[in-house]
Amino acid sequence: MREFGRYITVGLAASLLVVGLGAPAFAASPVEVVALFKDRAVVRTTDGQQMLKLGETSKFGVTLLAADPHGARVHYRGEVYEVSLTTRVGSVFAQPNESALRINKDNLGQYRTRGAVNGHYVNFLVDTGASVVAMSETHARGIGLDYTRGEPGQVHTAQGSANAYFVELDSVEVGGIRRSGVRATVIEGGYPIDVLLGMSFLSKVRMVDDEGVLTMTAKY
Repeated sequence: MREFGRYITVGLAASLLVVGLGAPAFAASPVEVVALFKDRAVVRTTDGQQMLKLGETSKFGVTLLAADPHGARVHYRGEVYEVSLTTRVGSVFAQPNESALRINKDNLGQYRTRGAVNGHYVNFLVDTGASVVAMSETHARGIGLDYTRGEPGQVHTAQGSANAYFVELDSVEVGGIRRSGVRATVIEGGYPIDVLLGMSFLSKVRMVDDEGVLTMTAKY
């Protein structure tokens, strides 16, 4: 789901595989990595964070050179860094206790898991192409969400354009990992079938995909 002003495109969840880089010795870096995928990573600097594809340069000046379950290689301000997955979530450093969720890829090559929105159970489809959590109006009504009080707009889906409302969820939880104040969109009609677990939640956890198993970790 990519934002273009008030318009958002709902992406299709892709298979998240990983290619090897060997075992680099990670150096101190002004760049952090908060999620790792095949030829992609979510990188963060003090100016902000962004999902990058291999060879892509963020608006903050970070170029992704490589990525695997151990970390990423990036170019930033004239230097090349080997960066491990960060232990920091948001602006607060983690404490020793952590929650972790491991999801196996299904027969469609996608990651699905059970979770909760505002305390109500739903089925999630992990979708790194979605910039926010996305659900149908059917889902919203099922969990008692008054989405019509949100900001109206439009989204572009595989079925074409649709009216939608942009809201803030009280909470989103998967596998004991809970985040509050999560940005979401409610799409009129019955699409998507599963609630899309987009980057408004995923960017707040650490993710690694290793040989068909996606691990989400959040430290508190």
